[in-house]
Amino acid sequence: MLVKSELEQLVSKNHLDWGNFYLLNDFFVKHPSVRLKDTSLSNRYKGCAYNLLAELLKFLKTHSVLEVLGPFNSEFEELLQDARRFGFDKDWLDGVERRTLCPDMQVSQDVLTKLLDSKEHVTKEVEVLRLKISILSEQMEVLSEHVEVLKHQLISSQAVLEGINRQEVALRAPIGY
Repeated sequence: MLVKSELEQLVSKNHLDWGNFYLLNDFFVKHPSVRLKDTSLSNRYKGCAYNLLAELLKFLKTHSVLEVLGPFNSEFEELLQDARRFGFDKDWLDGVERRTLCPDMQVSQDVLTKLLDSKEHVTKEVEVLRLKISILSEQMEVLSEHVEVLKHQLISSQAVLEGINRQEVALRAPIGY
């Protein structure tokens, strides 16, 4: 409640954007330890700090680990460093950095490149196999139709052959007296 009134005050003095108010208010419900502890800071300073924190939160919501490891690394590092300078909770920021940069996985650019290359290769294989299955399914359908036609021809030819065999038997039978 205290955080909400502090944020509302910053919004009313045009030090915090309304859009950031809702984002930060929801965030502080889950992570109250992250808010600024120093009550002597000016409203302008708090507004700048909270707007920066909101920018970091938006970044985290819209970027993946792959993006942070690649083209957005410097932007992430800058946001994180600025958040540290404003004095936000060090443990929370360290946790964000650990989860984002994955030091436990020790993902190097080479490993990432190999992973993406493998994905591309397997994706192409999957597409080719799907195409082959589709083609074979169509061919199987055509072959099934041919098999049915041949079965009907076979039945018809067998009936004709039986008729011929009966005639032959009749012709070969002794005439008798």
